[in-house]
Amino acid sequence: MTDVMNTQLWTAVENFYRRETLLLQDRRYREWLELMDGSISYRVPVTTSSLNGLESSEDELGYYDEDFELLKARVAKLESKQSWVEQPPSRLRYFIQVVDVTHQDDGLIIARSNLLLLQYRWNMEQQFSGGRTDLLMPREDGGSFLLRNRRVVLDRQALGNQGLSVFF
Repeated sequence: MTDVMNTQLWTAVENFYRRETLLLQDRRYREWLELMDGSISYRVPVTTSSLNGLESSEDELGYYDEDFELLKARVAKLESKQSWVEQPPSRLRYFIQVVDVTHQDDGLIIARSNLLLLQYRWNMEQQFSGGRTDLLMPREDGGSFLLRNRRVVLDRQALGNQGLSVFF
């Protein structure tokens, strides 16, 4: 892949993340779901410590282990008055830094990014930092991408007691 193509791909991925970030910060979750492929796997495994550093395992329990239908159900609950954990709604700020973009032979793109999410509610702040590995699929209409797979490894082991009501 040429340098120009690499730059164009990098820019396209950054634009995708910029749009996703704005949708999440504005709590436009239905529109956010439109960025997902119908076969999405959305995982946030529990992070543990070992002598080798932070680890997570696909076989372990996760904070999120969702497919498209479960993501839709989460969105429906967040939009309802039944979501006590988001009453009042949080103020969210996402900071995403793309660190690597790789174009695969099958046309899919692997994008790795760093994440910092600040959540403010009831005059309390909760911070989430970690790394994301995404599998992006170019849209058939030549537009941006669809998110086919997301795996988020958080740096924190314990998430506190406020309830987890955010998407990464």
